[in-house]
Amino acid sequence: MRSEIELILLGSVAKRSEEEDERFTELLKNKQDWAWITGQLIRHRLNGNFYSGMSASQRNYIVNKVRQAFDLMSCCYEAANKENLIFFQTLNEKCNKAGIVTAGLKGVVFNTYMYPLGARRSNDMDILVAEEDLKVFDSVMRELGFIQSLDGGRTEASRREKMIQIMNYHDLVPYFKRIELPYLDCLKVDVNFQFDTKENLVTRAILDEGTQVYEGNGYRIQGLKLPNHFSHLCVHFYREASNSLWTSKVRDVDLYKLVDIENTFRGFSDDEKLAWIENVKKYKLEKQCYFTIYYLNQFYPCSIYEKLMGLIKPEDTSFVNKIVMVGDKRVEERRMSFYDQTFDMNYGMDFAERDFTKVF
Repeated sequence: MRSEIELILLGSVAKRSEEEDERFTELLKNKQDWAWITGQLIRHRLNGNFYSGMSASQRNYIVNKVRQAFDLMSCCYEAANKENLIFFQTLNEKCNKAGIVTAGLKGVVFNTYMYPLGARRSNDMDILVAEEDLKVFDSVMRELGFIQSLDGGRTEASRREKMIQIMNYHDLVPYFKRIELPYLDCLKVDVNFQFDTKENLVTRAILDEGTQVYEGNGYRIQGLKLPNHFSHLCVHFYREASNSLWTSKVRDVDLYKLVDIENTFRGFSDDEKLAWIENVKKYKLEKQCYFTIYYLNQFYPCSIYEKLMGLIKPEDTSFVNKIVMVGDKRVEERRMSFYDQTFDMNYGMDFAERDFTKVF
């Protein structure tokens, strides 16, 4: 493994072991390509994770101008995350009073119990809502001053645009409320109503299992129970890494997603690992979770991941290198390995000229 990659991966781990921290410091002391490292950290939204997890002495190995930029960005992340979490607590309360069960996903959960507030940049807030509760949820959001919008909260999306989103994605046209702060121009909520797919309708059953409160950094967020929370991370990663809707935008190889999964798994007890395996089998998520652990093991290899894959391994695993082409349902092989593409930033006109606004 290239030393710069090892440095990025170790530096993004939320809770390094003593041995890992010693190796991280050793790498910092060696000559590294910091232009490449800095570019990769920003491209993969990991500069906050990397910087917040460093001791004062470790930060001294970063050139001063870069350190100042990282520090400023982390301050902005913290301010934006506070705004999101304050609102999301209110949203949880409003939904509970309205009699619907909702659960925060991904960033709003991570930014309470797992990361310092300046570590993870969140573009939005994700929430899981059962499809039959969407009308009530919409009323709650309208009462809080939100609209569904495709232009950043300036105008309401059309009925047709909302239907296209529902038909082709697993969420709604996002809800926006403009707040015009220097570090956050709007609050944005992405509403997921399918935990998995239309062929595996498990959302209601998962929400009926109940939720748990994730607490930290002064905030309390209602989310899925931990095994379901982890399964959702795997399903979400699989969805974006195996479908051309996302791979065409190079969203499949956003490394922060795997880092979030790695950091979540590091906090599992042995009992929680077993509970997760049961959860995967119960909701028929073996394929999605195998896919995710397969790629996680390429970046953070360990024997535990090998054992987990053995417990949920499908008969045919050729899907790990295939991408479904939306529109005609063709399946294509990856042209470049996932690992290599993750660190490839040679984007030319073929990338710049793509029309990312088209559904197909």
